[in-house]
Amino acid sequence: MPVWLGRFGDDIWPFIETTSPLYTGPASSSFVWRDYVDGKGATLRHPSSFSKTTYEYCLTDAIVADLKISAVIHGYFPQLIKHARARKEQLDPKTVRGRIDELAKFLSMVINEGKRRLHIQITRLSDIPFALLKETIPQYPGRSEHLRRALKLISDPMVQRNLSAPLQWGLLDIEKSSIAWGESKYEGGIPTLPDAQFLFLLNYCKHAMTRFKSAAALVIHDKECQSLASSITLPESETLASAMTEYYDFVEKGKSQRFRRKHRIPLTVVNDIISEGHLASLLLILLFTGMRATETHFLMRDCLTFEHGYWFLVSKQVKHRPKDVPICEGWLAVDLTRDAYDVLMFITEQTGNPYLFSSSVPGKAETGFGYRGSALNTKFERWLARIDVDGLFIDWTFSVHQCRETLVAQLANQEVGLPFISMQLKHFHSQFNAMPNAVTAGYGNYRQQLMTSVTTRIAEARETALLDLFGEDAKFAGGGGAAHKARIDTFFAGLGLFGNEREQYIKDMAKRGVKLMPTSIGACGRNFAIPNAEVPPCYGDYQCDPECPSHVITQRAAQVLTMRREHAHGEAERETNPGYKTIWLGLVQTLDKHIATLDLETVDD
Repeated sequence: MPVWLGRFGDDIWPFIETTSPLYTGPASSSFVWRDYVDGKGATLRHPSSFSKTTYEYCLTDAIVADLKISAVIHGYFPQLIKHARARKEQLDPKTVRGRIDELAKFLSMVINEGKRRLHIQITRLSDIPFALLKETIPQYPGRSEHLRRALKLISDPMVQRNLSAPLQWGLLDIEKSSIAWGESKYEGGIPTLPDAQFLFLLNYCKHAMTRFKSAAALVIHDKECQSLASSITLPESETLASAMTEYYDFVEKGKSQRFRRKHRIPLTVVNDIISEGHLASLLLILLFTGMRATETHFLMRDCLTFEHGYWFLVSKQVKHRPKDVPICEGWLAVDLTRDAYDVLMFITEQTGNPYLFSSSVPGKAETGFGYRGSALNTKFERWLARIDVDGLFIDWTFSVHQCRETLVAQLANQEVGLPFISMQLKHFHSQFNAMPNAVTAGYGNYRQQLMTSVTTRIAEARETALLDLFGEDAKFAGGGGAAHKARIDTFFAGLGLFGNEREQYIKDMAKRGVKLMPTSIGACGRNFAIPNAEVPPCYGDYQCDPECPSHVITQRAAQVLTMRREHAHGEAERETNPGYKTIWLGLVQTLDKHIATLDLETVDD
């Protein structure tokens, strides 16, 4: 009997074609039934299967045979199962395998508990007393809601009717309130990249990508990257653009000396430009689209499209929808994303790989696939370890999904007026919210997903913004920093609020919807409620003078201050006009003063 891509009597049931971009190997793309008897990894002997095992598996052949029956009913006939959550005709085999894995872990625990406590040998599901099952449930270290669903599956009347023998319990027993299900602890979800990490990556990626496009003589779309291009140092070669194109021919043939004679630069220099630009472009697309790792698997060459006045990257991979649907999902592409796309298009044209998210290494195209499984996570982890000279990512585990969560968090921060995060994010946000109905009809799923997540984060973002501005230990720079500090401390002292009480009061302010007047790097302390005939010239332009007596620069803007100081210092060094040079150096001194107020270290001159 065929079951997905295998047969019922086989020990291995593949469920993903080896030619699919989603294929990640035989162990992770199959049901490996013997592993539930002999232990994880025993069948295919893959090293990672042993290293990642945290549970002991000790099922019998008879129990595995019953689990096979459960898997077929669950996957092919989910509507026959009572209280089924999904009403699909068939379930994704990955979902089915997750239920079976949960059962295999738990039933192995039950077998061991039976041996240890009751001295009984359990060889079939029907041998398990309900009392033993009930007593083992609280000991299960996994998530209780997952275990509950798995036990409901095996206890369902339709499933039991097809097992080798009736169980000693039924579905009603599993639903009894007397069972002590373990509490599911909220782990806090996937952490987002803090501002310092986000801004570091943004700055590094912009430079690496701009260097690549300048070397390859590609058009730069992003205005900030256009400005960066004038300060980028490139290898001295009159044929640098052709060297970028010919790199792959020379490196595959191992002719590095000939390459150097022709272009007067080492092959390794071009390799560095390409590898850094490649990784930077991959990360920028992830950071500014919020796409999932599985969605990158279906991102092909020439996937950039212009519709209704907007640029989109399109892919056919949509969560909760069949994999064979036509291309119908897209991700908004701001200018920076388009620049990153151009870099990947250049590289994949040279490697011959049709997948946009694929290796830049020559000779990898014969596989015909992009990055699979956790390959991207591993690649970024190694890259971050190399470029993180300041230790921002020490003890930090990076994942592709963090980029999605970070985009959501930063968009939520936009809602409470923290536009200093980046020009690109503001651009993304304005385009994202301004999409007309003709666009949202085609790309509504993407927008709805992100906006739903943003809404849940806005409350947290408001609290953070107000704590930055009114916190007891907060430090401030800017022309109005000292006065603001004295004013708020006097206010809270007058109310008798200190420590946790002051923090709770600020959080209550966030719940009441207290609004801020944001600037590019802080907040404006001017009281616009007081009638005044004079409207300040800076009103509403988000380009406030740091020295303005109403300007309060918060510690959260510290990283931006440092980056602006570095930029101004670099411009001063490059400037040849003495008058302009004085202006840049004056800005450096001004920013140094504010950085010192926030107790930050400046960059050595």
